[in-house]
Amino acid sequence: MSEYQSLKDQNIRLKAEIERKHTDLMLAHQEVLELRKNYDHLRIARNLTLTDEDRNEAKLRITKMVREIDKCLTLLDE
Repeated sequence: MSEYQSLKDQNIRLKAEIERKHTDLMLAHQEVLELRKNYDHLRIARNLTLTDEDRNEAKLRITKMVREIDKCLTLLDE
């Protein structure tokens, strides 16, 4: 009978430990989601705060691409 009670007490402790672990896991999952959201916000903010040099470089690349497309269109028209 005492062994039964001992096993019953152990079972109760183990169930409580499982519940604590589950709670810890859920909190860790929430933290991961929050960190991902913060990372996405930081990445977007970094893209929005491009320097003038970066903007000028992007404009030059776009201009170069447009010229190449114009050349291709001219060749197709011939």
